[in-house]
Amino acid sequence: MPDGPFRGPLLRAFASHAPEFAAIENGFRDLTSRRHDGETLRRFFASWGQTNNSAMTVAGISNRLTLKLHRGEPVLDPQSLLQALVSLHRIIDEDLAVTHKILHSKMFHIMASDIVGDDAWLQTRYIDRNAADFKTWKDHMSLREPDIALGLLTTLVHEIYTHGEVEFILPLFKQWLVEHFHYTAEDTARPLRWITVHCGGTEKNHFFHAVNTLTHYARAVEVDWDAYDLHGIAGQYLKRKADVLRALFPGHE
Repeated sequence: MPDGPFRGPLLRAFASHAPEFAAIENGFRDLTSRRHDGETLRRFFASWGQTNNSAMTVAGISNRLTLKLHRGEPVLDPQSLLQALVSLHRIIDEDLAVTHKILHSKMFHIMASDIVGDDAWLQTRYIDRNAADFKTWKDHMSLREPDIALGLLTTLVHEIYTHGEVEFILPLFKQWLVEHFHYTAEDTARPLRWITVHCGGTEKNHFFHAVNTLTHYARAVEVDWDAYDLHGIAGQYLKRKADVLRALFPGHE
């Protein structure tokens, strides 16, 4: 990533939140260290799913941008706003089955239901309060904050964090299914497809689509990114994500 208004704050935020990263990593290691009972697994997938579902918020930000034009709000450069939308929509092509022909929500359902053994994890009673709080915060930043720029910055953080998370957990989940659920290595492909499709260039490209969105948006409405607390937004994201894993798998700190 080239130097600019985003790289420094993100690097500083990541460097200053080692305890949060440790809590997240330890939580996933605890999950994949053994075969938990059904209730624990249902609670995990219901809660983890709350922290991963971003297609709705990205689409919501897109709606907010087009609503500015619909309402006749002043825009310095309408063409740049259009380019911001073009880049923003590329984040959710795969999620909405526009390019890969299967909804990512369906992939998540297959993964969770295969591992748990049923789809009772869909019941809201299994969602941990910290996971619900995470989603409420992220939805607020993207859909309720009057300044759309805050939603775009939150999306930027989500995309680069998620790239790291899926790359970290994929080998853990593969070993988990083979050692504790008696899958063959080949059989893990179907349940873990939700993770594998986000690995490699997919989520990394989403991050750069988010960067492009921010760049075009700044030209459209004249934004000074240095005036925003990206470090603080990233810190809030990491803290809230860590709180979810701490709640699901306590006892590591």
